[in-house]
Amino acid sequence: MARIAACVAVVVGLSVTPVANAALVIPPGGYGFGDGAQMTWIGPEDVNRELDAVAKTGATWFRVLIPWTQIEPAKGQYNWGQTDLVIKAALARNLKVLGVIAYTPDWAKAPGTNFSAPPDNAADYANFSATVAQRYGSVGVSNWELWNEPNLPIFFGFSAHNAPKYTELVKAAYPAIKAVQPNSTVILAGLSRLPGEESPPAFLAQMYAAGAKGSFDAAAAHPYVHPGGLAADTDNGWSDIPAMHDVMVANGDGGKKIWMTEMGAPTSEDAEGVSQQEQAKEIVDVLAAAAATGYSGPAFIFSIRDTNTANRGDRESNYGTLLTSDWQPKFTAGVLAR
Repeated sequence: MARIAACVAVVVGLSVTPVANAALVIPPGGYGFGDGAQMTWIGPEDVNRELDAVAKTGATWFRVLIPWTQIEPAKGQYNWGQTDLVIKAALARNLKVLGVIAYTPDWAKAPGTNFSAPPDNAADYANFSATVAQRYGSVGVSNWELWNEPNLPIFFGFSAHNAPKYTELVKAAYPAIKAVQPNSTVILAGLSRLPGEESPPAFLAQMYAAGAKGSFDAAAAHPYVHPGGLAADTDNGWSDIPAMHDVMVANGDGGKKIWMTEMGAPTSEDAEGVSQQEQAKEIVDVLAAAAATGYSGPAFIFSIRDTNTANRGDRESNYGTLLTSDWQPKFTAGVLAR
């Protein structure tokens, strides 16, 4: 386990001065940040400002959405501009990149379905995934996450019972990526905290039943513990992680890691919101819990900047951990400062 000094933020203008306070425990794979879909549309200046904030922390990773919808709007016609911009900016700051290959362009899915619906033909997703790996492998990117939260209906075409269909995508994409980048690390989509048969451990068990074994290098989950924190989490959230590992052990994959590809908390004023101090505490607690498992991969904090800090009643607008939407430092920025 790596340890760096945890800090309390002293904000002067736009600077954050770290003040040593306690030990921050980092998982052996390190930690980083993800920014959801926001990086797919913001301009170069804002991309660089956000990643400059990341560079002031101890982060070594950046998770970026690679939107099939945006890059290949017509079959065989590619627009790499925005994704090139973001990945180049991350690599320039010595951040390792995890690329999330997700979402379906209109030509590849059933008419009238949501952009998050799976493609009609898994081979189309596999071909795009291989194209991505070939393009960005040339600049040193070799870590790929297949989709995002397919157990959550909104991210899989508003359908349910998605494990078999998602497994089809995984079984098609994995060998396609390995064919062009044999030493890559291909991980399953981070699973959302949900109860019952859609919970991460149950969904993963259904994937194994559908033949997923041998088609991934690591699993992934999104162990949010807000609003009550780690100590209050007894069902879903962090508590899913050991249960997922048990499923993997039962299927002969106990030696594989579980990457925490999203974690954090919103500083909104709704029922799920927490204070900036509690946000920082939950992040520190989950990082320490991941480090203690022995089977955690890298952990990714969601996200860098609020999308609309003034919208206090909307949690989705307030997941930023380093910056408010108007570029003011948040408490966690000091906690994670170098």
